[in-house]
Amino acid sequence: MENTDFDKLDSQDINTIQTDSNVSSNDTLPTPPQKKKRKLWISFFLLFVLGVGGGVLYYFYEQENEASAYRILENNENIEDYETFLQKYPHSDRAEQVKERLTTLRAMYAEWQRLSKSEYAKDFERFIKNYPNSILVKQCEVKIDSLDWIEAVMANTPEAIERYLQKHPEGRYLAEASAAQEAMRTNKVDDSEISLIAATLERFFQAYANNDDASLCTCITPVMTKFLTKSNVTKAEVVDIVARTYSEYIRNCSFVLNNDYVCTKSTAEDGTIRYKVNFTVDQHIDRDNEGKIFGSYTAHAELTEQFKLSSLELNEVSRKEKSDSAYE
Repeated sequence: MENTDFDKLDSQDINTIQTDSNVSSNDTLPTPPQKKKRKLWISFFLLFVLGVGGGVLYYFYEQENEASAYRILENNENIEDYETFLQKYPHSDRAEQVKERLTTLRAMYAEWQRLSKSEYAKDFERFIKNYPNSILVKQCEVKIDSLDWIEAVMANTPEAIERYLQKHPEGRYLAEASAAQEAMRTNKVDDSEISLIAATLERFFQAYANNDDASLCTCITPVMTKFLTKSNVTKAEVVDIVARTYSEYIRNCSFVLNNDYVCTKSTAEDGTIRYKVNFTVDQHIDRDNEGKIFGSYTAHAELTEQFKLSSLELNEVSRKEKSDSAYE
């Protein structure tokens, strides 16, 4: 049988063919340069997109933080919060507005520090006018309420109490004001009582002018708590004091009451009524030697419910003297 050409190949030739085949196959594996560049550009693009996206997200995150910090300042009068905002966002579009508000707050607190202990309601009323939306307005209103009530109590008149109630219809002292009004209505001195008070005072000063101890004693209590400058004075002592004000040189003496009585009435715990009267009286003296010939007095008297004088004080306001030269 004849040998073919294939049969004629020896093992060395076969190995050579296999090696050449392997070399030819390996030549197709390396990546072309164009493909490498494409991957590199894609990587750069992805990094760029991520960077831009992260920057945008950070920008909006900071914007939201700033907006949130600004919202905290709404209706906020805490100076530290404004200072914190300006420290964190000094270049914010809102920074100028925040600075202006901070300046106003500092001025407001400085003014509050000056007037917080004031005893004048008008100071707090002015503060409310200057800062009507401040959280301190409530404290001002409380202070005004208290000061107006103190003023009404010190005046102790129906008009003063009524002024308080009109100005503070929901004030903290409504109960006290109502009680004061009721007490004033109960203790109001009517015209008939004023007439009886005036009659007692006129009889007393008439008896004083005439040095009439009998009539004098009918006008006073057995013991007066105060008579002129002395305390706890009996009737006998009153008569003696009046007698010693006269001398042989005084020809006549008279008192003129000016009918300017200001009367109040109170009820004691035991139910008894007491009257207090402020008025003025003038004294005229006719004498034949030097000395006092005129005296003007403010007077305070207290009377019982039987209209007896229990206290009388005279305070000399002015006087006129007569000298010996007038008779030379």
